[in-house]
Amino acid sequence: MEEHSQQDDFKRDLLIYFSIIALVGLIIFISHLQLKTLGIFLIIPIACTEAGILGFYFMHLMTKKRTVHLLLLLTVIVFITLLFWPAWDVAYSPRTPSEFTVY
Repeated sequence: MEEHSQQDDFKRDLLIYFSIIALVGLIIFISHLQLKTLGIFLIIPIACTEAGILGFYFMHLMTKKRTVHLLLLLTVIVFITLLFWPAWDVAYSPRTPSEFTVY
């Protein structure tokens, strides 16, 4: 019975490894297409999915207590805040448009 459980765990781990490798390959493929801004919007969700898989399985977040999940939520909130901070700064800063002009 225990041997069967180890085989299931091994198959799950292999599936996770190959899915991470596939996601990295997809990110590399998209980056070689040189899609500029569209490429960024395609790569970020893939990278977040990959990070979620890594955290869930290899950092054992699926078995941890509530505190770890709250810390993870705090990390996501800080990440999203820092991701959109530059756009907020440019939109609401009291600069004149001439400062953004590229010569």
